[in-house]
Amino acid sequence: MGNDNLKPFDIDHLSTNQSGILADLQEYISDGLKTPGHHVAVIEGAAGTGKSVLLTKLFKNIRQGMKDPDSPYQGLKTVFTVNHPELLKVYQEMGARYRDLYKKDYVRPTSLINSAHKTDSHYDVVLIDEGHLLLSKREPYIRFFQDNQLTEIIKLAKVVVVVFDFQQVIQGKMFWNEKLLNQVLTPYDHRIFPMNFQYRMEANASVSTWIDNFVTGKLSPLPADQGDYDLRIFERADALFATIKARNQEGGLARVLATTGFQRRADGAHHVVLDGFDLPWDEFDAQVKTWPNRPESINQVGSIYTVQGFDLNYAGVLLSPAFEYDAKTDRMVVNPTKVTHKEIYKKNPNLTDADAIAQAKTDFMYNALNILAKRGKKGLYLKAADPDLNNRLLELQAQAK
Repeated sequence: MGNDNLKPFDIDHLSTNQSGILADLQEYISDGLKTPGHHVAVIEGAAGTGKSVLLTKLFKNIRQGMKDPDSPYQGLKTVFTVNHPELLKVYQEMGARYRDLYKKDYVRPTSLINSAHKTDSHYDVVLIDEGHLLLSKREPYIRFFQDNQLTEIIKLAKVVVVVFDFQQVIQGKMFWNEKLLNQVLTPYDHRIFPMNFQYRMEANASVSTWIDNFVTGKLSPLPADQGDYDLRIFERADALFATIKARNQEGGLARVLATTGFQRRADGAHHVVLDGFDLPWDEFDAQVKTWPNRPESINQVGSIYTVQGFDLNYAGVLLSPAFEYDAKTDRMVVNPTKVTHKEIYKKNPNLTDADAIAQAKTDFMYNALNILAKRGKKGLYLKAADPDLNNRLLELQAQAK
């Protein structure tokens, strides 16, 4: 079995910034273990800032210190949790491969909470990746019977380290904003550790700014100087796919991704169909290899559920008809009535105000686009299903030349 799954996460040589944050985190954990009460460290950072890399290194350091009589981590009870089945595979593979780590150290949050309640267990340190995917409401059908998974995990642990990015909140049952996170954290000692440097995208400042603006609906001419990054708008989805296939042959890890909002094919097949393009959506698969690392996924369309947290070299993103062009404001807007995956709009007791609900419906879609648009290290290719939006994007591309 190859190392493909682990490569982007298991990095021993951290940057100066990452090393500094790791040292601060380890000091916060050591102090928290000696002080009464519960303690929560929140690592906040955008997509591609290296949050999972940092968490992986921290967990390895803690586990290695468990048998060292001089370490503050000696004899600790620890666990690592993530509410993302594809990412969980990567971590469990790490657990199976490395000394001091075990597959059983990595679990889903619901399993962690229910098992701890059943056996009356408590932990010294719990690490949570993708904290923005924790449930913030009851979901009895997946056996979560309390109101908030982060609250439940804090009660079970002396110290919690959790990763958060509000721009990756993508559905109602996992609704989070700063107000809700503050509400959960207020009763406990807590500290925010910001990460604000971009490691994934090998893009200059003008390209990064353009993408940051685009995923919130702001449209502007494409940067003339793109450095080594390849940012392009395509007239047709089949041409975008042909370029993605060529990039994949050159260096691998080039995939087509899409946002929700594409209707099923006329025969009922769960495909994305757009001008000359017609491919099936990704499927959750129990095999060990993650979706981006499977050769056959070049002929599937990836979604937030299979690429969130992972790196690609090139991302070809198809924007569904739910993204429209508003000529009055010269902006890209979201039409929630065209969203096909209605699960994302599930009600949440933390979201009751009509304006806030409407805003969340738009934000979930922008956030999903943000996740997809920031997957590619070397390039991003875009094609919108809405003809007016795509024409406007092509005009903005022409203005860059």
